[in-house]
Amino acid sequence: MAEQVIIPQDRGIVDSGFSELRVDGDLVFARSCGPTTLDDMKLMYELNTAVFDQYGYVLVLIDCRLSTTTTPEARKYQSERLKVRIIPSHTALYGAGIVTRTTVMLMVRATELLTGKTYPVEMVSDEEAARKILGAARERFRQQGFAKQ
Repeated sequence: MAEQVIIPQDRGIVDSGFSELRVDGDLVFARSCGPTTLDDMKLMYELNTAVFDQYGYVLVLIDCRLSTTTTPEARKYQSERLKVRIIPSHTALYGAGIVTRTTVMLMVRATELLTGKTYPVEMVSDEEAARKILGAARERFRQQGFAKQ
């Protein structure tokens, strides 16, 4: 799959929590620039599902350096979706501040408590470390037989 740009980088900050969103093979990349809205969360799920359908897993890379929070509606939507199904995935966030880190950890813990399943999310300081984590996850998915390609 060639890189597919969903939201171009030069779009600027508007009514979305993402200033950039793209799919590159088995990887969904988002550059967060504000609060993640319900529409943002729905779009991320749509993209993640499309990548999963093609590859058998999905890797998610999020630049959180300018992120703020996730709206209650978006958190509720994510929680409801994760109760139904957790697809093979691995998420790496980089540059997250204390509010984002705390929110993400609370959401991950709540998901684990409600579903009994783990939802792999790692938070690191920079993009290089995040990509290294996702590279290892890609290999693990391939070794475990999840990869369709």
